[in-house]
Amino acid sequence: MFDIFQYAFIQQAFIIGLALALTSALLSPFLVLNQQAMIGDGLAHISFTGIVLGIILGLEPLYIAIPFVVIASVLIKHLASQKNLNGDAAIGLVSATSFAIGLIIVKKGQGFNISIESMLVGNIFTATTAELISSLVILVITTGFIIYNYRSLLLITYDKDYATFSKVKVRLLNYALAALTSLFIVIGVRTIGVLLISALTIFPAVFSSVWSRSFKQTVVYGIIASAIIVVLGIYIAHPLGLPVGATIVVLYAVSVLISALIKFILRR
Repeated sequence: MFDIFQYAFIQQAFIIGLALALTSALLSPFLVLNQQAMIGDGLAHISFTGIVLGIILGLEPLYIAIPFVVIASVLIKHLASQKNLNGDAAIGLVSATSFAIGLIIVKKGQGFNISIESMLVGNIFTATTAELISSLVILVITTGFIIYNYRSLLLITYDKDYATFSKVKVRLLNYALAALTSLFIVIGVRTIGVLLISALTIFPAVFSSVWSRSFKQTVVYGIIASAIIVVLGIYIAHPLGLPVGATIVVLYAVSVLISALIKFILRR
C-alpha cells in the first residue's frame, strides 16, 4: 500500500502536490469571492507562451515564464481597471493573444521537441528540482503575504469601496495578489497542466463555502480539503496510469457534488 513512497520521484511529487494544494487553497477565497476566479485560467494560457519561449531559447522555462506571466497579470489588472473594459474581457484579451502567439512559436520555432499534449495536461512525476524548490518558495511567500495583509484583503474581498475609504492600498494589494497567482500558475502548469491548473484556484473556495459559516472557515476547510484531495489524487493516479491533474479535478468535482447533495438532504 505504501510501497510507492520508496521512490524519490513519488516523494517529490507529493511534496510539490501538497505545496501547490496549500497555495491554491490560500489564494482561492480571495479570488473566487472577489469575482476573479477566471484569472487563473487566463494566466495558465499565458504561461504556456512563457514556457514555450523558455524552451525555444534553451533556458530554464521557469526563468522566462515567471516574469512573462507576472507582467501579463499586471497588464490584465490594469486593463480591468479601465472603465470601458471589464475584468473578464481583459483576461480574455490578454490570454487569447498570448496563447495564439505561443502556438505560432511552437509551429514555426526551431528546436521545440516537447509534445503539446504533455504541456496541456502536465506531469507531476517528471517535475524538476527547480520546480520543487519553486513550489515551496511560492507557498512560503503566499502564506506570509496573506497572514500579513489578511484584514486588508478581507476588506477588499467584501467591500472594496469601504477598503478604499479606510485607506487600504487596494490597487497595490490587487496587483500583488495577481502576481502571486501568476507565480502559482506558472509552477502548476508544468505539473498539473495548462487546462487544469486554474481549477485548483476555484474548487477550494467552492467546496468549503458549502460548509463554512465564516471567511476563516472557508480558508481552513479549503486548506484541509485541498491537501486531502491532491494527495489522494496523486496516490490514485500513479498505479492506474491516469493524468494526475485530471484525477485531482475529478475528485474535487465529486467532493463538491457530494457535499452539495449532503447539504441539501440535511436541510430537508
